[in-house]
Amino acid sequence: MALNKAPLWLQQTLTYQALVVALIGVGLSITDWVAGLSVIIGGAIYSLPAYWALRREFMRGDKRHSDAQTTADARLTLAQMYGNEVVKIILTVVLFSLAFGLVKPLNPLALLLAFTGSHILVALLPVVIDKQTSTK
Repeated sequence: MALNKAPLWLQQTLTYQALVVALIGVGLSITDWVAGLSVIIGGAIYSLPAYWALRREFMRGDKRHSDAQTTADARLTLAQMYGNEVVKIILTVVLFSLAFGLVKPLNPLALLLAFTGSHILVALLPVVIDKQTSTK
């Protein structure tokens, strides 16, 4: 699997984010199933494109090249990263459109809060993971 080439903290970040959102969604669905489902969908709208981009980024094999090829590879890597981000944004827009178009009833505030919370969680988790795994 391609993700085994990704750094451990990156794998853990995406895994923990998905687990936190799923737990919040399931817990919230006990009192309000529409809000719980909306939270899970909002987290999935963030997680699926992020997982796709992570998987695509680390699918490339490790190859040894000369210096000229390394420069070309760096340009290709940068182009692929930008391409991955564009596709990730398009996939996110498509998933939002599908959620708002197909899921009835839907709590838009819960969905958007879960999506935004996922962004914040992914920004903060590497700091927490680094402090837990640090040998300093």
